[in-house]
Amino acid sequence: MSDRRVLGFAWLALAACLWFVLRDVTQWAFITFGVANPALGGSFSLASLVAVVVTVVVAVVLWKHKEVHAFCMETVQETRKVVWPTQKETRDHTFVVVVTSVAIALMLWGFDLVFKRFFGVILNLGA
Repeated sequence: MSDRRVLGFAWLALAACLWFVLRDVTQWAFITFGVANPALGGSFSLASLVAVVVTVVVAVVLWKHKEVHAFCMETVQETRKVVWPTQKETRDHTFVVVVTSVAIALMLWGFDLVFKRFFGVILNLGA
């Protein structure tokens, strides 16, 4: 798949995320300022329409901006250079993380028991 196509799909995904956020922010603003939010068809409201318009404008303006577009293309090209771990490496590293986490959890549990008994003895002597 070409870099431009990958960037286009990523751009659409980010635009969809922006629309979800702006839709909720716009609905909140309509409610806060007491503006009517009529339904335009089904669950699509005026706030959703405003969010769609703002999202399209932002996406098109940023897509046409040469520096933003160049930065995004460089990012896609650099991502292609990433060396992903094999399934065996991922499994081995996951095992190391789980074993280390369990070992540290057991150490903390042991320290907790020791300090609990230690402070229990100290507090009982002072009473």
